[in-house]
Amino acid sequence: MKVKWGALIVDGRGKIGGQVASKNGAGAYMKNKSTPTNPQTMAQTLARALFAVISAGWSSLTATQREAWNTAVPDWTKTDIFGDMKKPSGKSLYQRLNNQAQSVGFSPVLNVPSRAALPNNPITEVLINTTTFIMTLTGASTSATDMVVVWGAAPVSAGTSNVKSKMRQVYSELGNAYDETEAYSRYEAKFGEPVVGQHIFVGVKYVLASGQASPLQIIKATITA
Repeated sequence: MKVKWGALIVDGRGKIGGQVASKNGAGAYMKNKSTPTNPQTMAQTLARALFAVISAGWSSLTATQREAWNTAVPDWTKTDIFGDMKKPSGKSLYQRLNNQAQSVGFSPVLNVPSRAALPNNPITEVLINTTTFIMTLTGASTSATDMVVVWGAAPVSAGTSNVKSKMRQVYSELGNAYDETEAYSRYEAKFGEPVVGQHIFVGVKYVLASGQASPLQIIKATITA
């Protein structure tokens, strides 16, 4: 469990005993820990297999390569859930970048990369047309080096906007080869045919060959017929 101390505990994340600490719009809270069912989906199986392959790959690196990863970690600090700066280990950095790169089709990242600027192309509209069977991402990068990764969620009830935990990756392609029909098809195969009037959210992130990834941008789709 992660805890942020003040005069008393002021924030926390994770599990301790039978309790779970988290936070929502109303503030920090604790609840009883529950054990969800494990459906062992194909996506879960593939993700676990990839994690195992990447973990084993760390041992296959040369001592020089591993040392380079360990030396580079100060350049890859990031903020944690409390907003504090955290420095990863060389292995965790290797694991994170490779998971992000390989899960969207890029080759393994064996040598530690230099940090690069991520695309600054926010999506301004997601349009789903149920007659032409396309998913259009207005504002998306069209670069041949930026992987456009599309996430989706099943339709939700009116008024629901917090769907991040429901998001699942459905499609990825380089920006210059993004296929509106294929993106629609992949969403439909995962969540069913969209219907005008449904509340559907789509997420988009960019991933570079180095494994760097932008935050997931979630936007409500406009559905037309």
